[in-house]
Amino acid sequence: MTTFEKLSRAIVKRLDLPREEAEARAERVLDYFGFRTVIIDNAIQPEDRKLFYDLQDAGLLRSYWEAVLLLSGRTWRIFYWELVAADLDRVLGSEEPVEEGVYRTLPDEAWGHPPAST
Repeated sequence: MTTFEKLSRAIVKRLDLPREEAEARAERVLDYFGFRTVIIDNAIQPEDRKLFYDLQDAGLLRSYWEAVLLLSGRTWRIFYWELVAADLDRVLGSEEPVEEGVYRTLPDEAWGHPPAST
């Protein structure tokens, strides 16, 4: 899941902005996405579109489109923006704490066979 903190830190790192400005931009972006990861381009205000393109160039947002055939026979393109948490994690690198996997925390008895001898 993308959090405000994660997005603002990634903006600081990639766009080399002061923390306050990065937080303002992260808030604007997350206001569009809410709890979703994909939004339609038509939802974006024209003055915010440049911010979205800047974040795309920085590797923090993705865009794609799909073509829909209308009843009239014309093709209509629908453009989308996607916020991918893995992209932010990649940008932040080792800044994020790594959670220990659940399987590593299980005792040897949980695997249904005796532990390997050393």
